[in-house]
Amino acid sequence: MVILNSQNSQLANRLWGFSSFIANSIEHNYPLVNLGFYKYRRYFEATQNNNFGNYSISLERTGIGFLDYFYSNLFKNWVSITHKTIGRTPTFHKFYCTKFNEDKKAILFDLNNVSFVKHAKNRKVLVHGWMFRDPINIRKHRDKIVHFFKPVEPYNTLVNLEIASAAKLADVLVGVHIRRGDYATFLNGKWFYTDLQYADKMHQLTQIYAKEGKSCVFIVCSNDAINLENFTGLTLVYKPRHFMVDLYLLSKCDIIIGPPSTFSQWAAFYGLKPLVMLLNGDQKLEMPRSNASLLPDLDFAEKMLYTF
Repeated sequence: MVILNSQNSQLANRLWGFSSFIANSIEHNYPLVNLGFYKYRRYFEATQNNNFGNYSISLERTGIGFLDYFYSNLFKNWVSITHKTIGRTPTFHKFYCTKFNEDKKAILFDLNNVSFVKHAKNRKVLVHGWMFRDPINIRKHRDKIVHFFKPVEPYNTLVNLEIASAAKLADVLVGVHIRRGDYATFLNGKWFYTDLQYADKMHQLTQIYAKEGKSCVFIVCSNDAINLENFTGLTLVYKPRHFMVDLYLLSKCDIIIGPPSTFSQWAAFYGLKPLVMLLNGDQKLEMPRSNASLLPDLDFAEKMLYTF
């Protein structure tokens, strides 16, 4: 059995982390419990009802909410205290652990590691952190993952209505993820772009598709306000929305552009859509193309963080 307990990340990070273990659990047939997804469980059909079909996957360990909450926090504090005091977490039988403040070292843990799979099938393995990956099986079992993380209502209906309306405005639906908020300080603001920088990329795409006789409408999803005056000359669909609507709107666009972010990556994975990562504000775009890795061909220092 594997017990997950990563509590500190936002939705997309947790979706990727949980999905990696789901795929690995299905592939290798071991029980999986995720105690760290409770904050977002109400947003998806499978997690809301704790129903993963015939697979031994659950959000509950004891079936008693306060006991699971107690266990989860005990585990989290144990990991935090031991790492701060002695630099590691002592093992009981087998304890696999990464810490969030170590994730930027970009050291991936392959969930298909023979030792890990052996322990997962024969012992209780506690994991904490985000650098656990299974890129092969997450794609092999993508259909199951998409089924598990279908949004509950009303988000599904809201997304479909907005997509249908936008589709009447142009030939190509371009999802634009404008990431602000924490990106003002994340990596010293490396990917915190201005409205005008985003608008420049949108004008580039307009010209690219115009050569094929196609028009573009840009569905803008942002965690901060934008100034519409900075996007003159573009067909824009924008309004403040719930993050679930933004995420699944992106997944239904024809292409997605935005800075490196697990949010836009999840949308591209879920919807099987081309993703254009904006690595710098001066980037020149080409015709978007599908890329199963969800990553640009160019290398960048943080690339392993976004490897799934």
